[in-house]
Amino acid sequence: MSKRLEMEVWSLDKCAGCGLCVAACSKQMLQWEDQSHPVLKQRIKSLGLTRVQLDGCSFCQKFCEEVCPRLEHWSEINPIATLAARARGPIQAGTPNDVIRSILVAARSAGLIDGVVMLDLNPWDLKPVARVATTVEDIVDSMGPQYLWAPVFDALNEALFSRKMKSIAVVSTPCSAQAIRKLRSSENPRLKPYQDAVRLSVSTFCTGMYQPALVDDIVLKQMDLSREKIKRIEVSPDKDWLHIIQWDGSVLTVPRQESEAYTRPGCASCTDYLGESADLGIGKVGAPEGASTLIIRSRAGDIFVRNAIQMNLLETSHNVDLKVLQQAAEEKERRERAQSFQDLQILMLDALSDPLQHSEAIKQFVRMYRTPNATGAPEKITNGCTGC
Repeated sequence: MSKRLEMEVWSLDKCAGCGLCVAACSKQMLQWEDQSHPVLKQRIKSLGLTRVQLDGCSFCQKFCEEVCPRLEHWSEINPIATLAARARGPIQAGTPNDVIRSILVAARSAGLIDGVVMLDLNPWDLKPVARVATTVEDIVDSMGPQYLWAPVFDALNEALFSRKMKSIAVVSTPCSAQAIRKLRSSENPRLKPYQDAVRLSVSTFCTGMYQPALVDDIVLKQMDLSREKIKRIEVSPDKDWLHIIQWDGSVLTVPRQESEAYTRPGCASCTDYLGESADLGIGKVGAPEGASTLIIRSRAGDIFVRNAIQMNLLETSHNVDLKVLQQAAEEKERRERAQSFQDLQILMLDALSDPLQHSEAIKQFVRMYRTPNATGAPEKITNGCTGC
């Protein structure tokens, strides 16, 4: 097992839950047993009366480390364009899922993709699932991401190897887009089948994913609703409320204080809200009523959006409140500082056992805590912790 993943990600509750490490593991040694992070499979071989535990991770190229988004600090990919978008066609709507659906339907119809790996919600039991959509009908029938967590890349190997798909779009959250970005930057030739297959990454704006237990504990038990009455779940851009939308059109609201306890632990360390590593980022923040904000960050994303516009399945404008998006970026800066505190903690713990880390720990401590004096120059600290 990767000691780096274990020490720097899993033990610190930083796992994104995307599942790409499980999909990319060449020996299939990782699996999901709970919802915090993957675990190592226990493989036992019997030799006569002796039972030996096999070490499947020896001599491994550590693909799990190659694709884990939590082992990097990500800078934003500068946007090509920021637009307000609405879906056109049989259903004219401006929700993020409707906009995503229009872009993907146009792409599948034009042959730009063979299918989609996406987060979806099973309408029968309201369980979040990772699924592969291969036809226009599959894409149209999907409910789309509902802010309920499932490891989206659990469906990647099915799409790539079982269904032999060559061009795949992945629809999920910012952390999954970071995983794709990490995958694309890898120089390991054995990951090339994945690199070649993923043509488009689409991310919804996200402040955190909920554990599936939220539906059972709050919606079904506390609200006493039956599953068949619920059409979909929506979360406000600021996550102040969660809406339970029923098939009869009525809406029930779950306030933040009730739902927040079900947020995945790994979401607390995420600094990306607007899908800053995705080809396309889509959400409600900054958009006018009846539309969604669509951020294009790559040439591939631009091609897919232009294709949907040409097929008359998408309409766009420049009517986006950029100040509101800037406020979201400021929230990212707050989270990045919190992440820096955690990194410093790890470095200081390492310095206890490795003298070579002492000076680096002191330097990082000084960078974070030293404040400018009246002249604007950093104030010199001659005593205190930095003198240890």
